[in-house]
Amino acid sequence: MKGKLALVVVDLQEDFLPDNGSLAVAEGRSIVPLINELLNTEKYRWSAVIATQDWHPEDHCSFASQHNVSPYSEMEFKHPLGELDTNGEIRTQMQVVWPDHCIQNSFGSKLDPQFEAAFNQLDPNIPRTIVKKGYLKDREYYSCFQDCWKLHKTEMQDYLRNLGISDVVFVGIAYDFCVLNSAIDCAKSGFNTYVIKDCCKSVFPDKVLATEKIYATENVKIVSTEDLSFNEHK
Repeated sequence: MKGKLALVVVDLQEDFLPDNGSLAVAEGRSIVPLINELLNTEKYRWSAVIATQDWHPEDHCSFASQHNVSPYSEMEFKHPLGELDTNGEIRTQMQVVWPDHCIQNSFGSKLDPQFEAAFNQLDPNIPRTIVKKGYLKDREYYSCFQDCWKLHKTEMQDYLRNLGISDVVFVGIAYDFCVLNSAIDCAKSGFNTYVIKDCCKSVFPDKVLATEKIYATENVKIVSTEDLSFNEHK
């Protein structure tokens, strides 16, 4: 990587972390020290650091409680603007519904405190920001770039472009959902895109091979922290 690099830390929030998160990902908190090490700007040459947050209203459509079904069920959702398919029917998507999580301003929406402290102590000369997603109640967001229907765009792409970023490195939760979809959208937006596998955890770790086939198909490179020697200050 010879260009300008950004680090994106995806959804390192209390509701996704053991022991008490409503949607806790197994061993999720174990990656926090590894991610915090990446924030050592004396070692790594980031041109920007971005944290993302799920930021849901309490009646968000992705909550199983809104549909009287069990969490982790799969449901059919209609296009939020009523867009029609080629047969004249409203477009639909199958999506998983979840336990209530990351409700705006709740404890569960907060960033892990150790990560948040390290994030806030970054060199002030390095641009940093928090990008929120999922605040429109009628649509799911896995990607920090846009909703699942590709209608509403967050500020992520513009932020990266305005800083002249060429390469983006993703870490966080979950490897098979929000990290995956964010990285796919990032690559499709023209950035060289990487995911550090040992700094991520999956909702469904038993399906990791299928997840990684998707990464490969979408031109996202899977790396490890050991591969980051190219990004160290020499």
